[in-house]
Amino acid sequence: MIRKVAKCAAAIVMLTALLAAPAAGETVTLFVTSEKTDTVNVFHGKVPDLAFVKGIPVGREPHNLGISPDGRWVATSDRRSGEVSVIDTQTLVEAARLKLGRQTHDVAFTPDSRTLFVGHETETFISVVEVGTWKIQRRLELGRAQHDLSISADGRELWFTVTNRPYKPGDPRVGVVDLGTGKATLIDTGANAHDVTLSPDGKVAWVTNSGFTHIPDPRVDYIDVATRRVLGSITVGKYPFHSPKRGRDGNAVPPTAGEMWFSDHGLRSVVAVSLADPRVVATVPVGVEPYHVAATANGTLFVANHTSNTVTIVDGPRRVVLGTLKVPPRPHGLAVLVHSP
Repeated sequence: MIRKVAKCAAAIVMLTALLAAPAAGETVTLFVTSEKTDTVNVFHGKVPDLAFVKGIPVGREPHNLGISPDGRWVATSDRRSGEVSVIDTQTLVEAARLKLGRQTHDVAFTPDSRTLFVGHETETFISVVEVGTWKIQRRLELGRAQHDLSISADGRELWFTVTNRPYKPGDPRVGVVDLGTGKATLIDTGANAHDVTLSPDGKVAWVTNSGFTHIPDPRVDYIDVATRRVLGSITVGKYPFHSPKRGRDGNAVPPTAGEMWFSDHGLRSVVAVSLADPRVVATVPVGVEPYHVAATANGTLFVANHTSNTVTIVDGPRRVVLGTLKVPPRPHGLAVLVHSP
């Protein structure tokens, strides 16, 4: 009996060890913007040992990055030149540079990889671009400038935030566009809004509120996508910013994922939030001023540290840092392409 118990205990220990196996070993191509050098920089290899491949010149101050779900294209908003640069992931060259509205900021591809949406911090419209031809199809007129975007998994809705002015009571800072009708619905969460990210299952929209560097806010609101009703808010770290999302930082967030990760300036960390509770369940230190976060299906996280000039590679399931990648100055956006074994 004692031997059976010992064998069972050993089996449990072995199973636990297997479940906690590091996410290292994935082969990825990582794209990282450098606002200082006006380049998108490419790294490749097995996690965590990525090697620099090349820097690709783009427009002025490349900011956010988006990767098409088919893995064919990477788009970056060239914030200071009012452009979007499109990179061919096979040839690693700039395939197109589109002149759009002032201060392009966020980019998002549709799930079918046929359309690219581009938000503008100082324009009242979102540009709609046809992938491949790179022609501007139309403008979605919203009546206000936008900051960050998030597209639903079925491609029917586009969520956005507004952060070009401080919040005042009665001034909604979150919106959603029905892409079939073009109608926009505004939602007042009672605070500034920075980024909006749909939960892995697409049922809840999560909104960080640190929309201004001089007004840190630990509050993260969550909204029922179907009813547009604010369900509540929780405190996440000190200064939460971004979370991985499909169509922008990567496309490998599993629909069944049980947690979301947020970068946090105040803690210089990434913070995991359980979706079942919801509550903070883990904090992993990274670099100074962490901005965007990309994820793989195995739970590997890549975090762009703006002031440290690094990307931290984190094993999400095990809550440990796998390595630190030195990158060109002022990294902000990043995107990861995972290669099949």
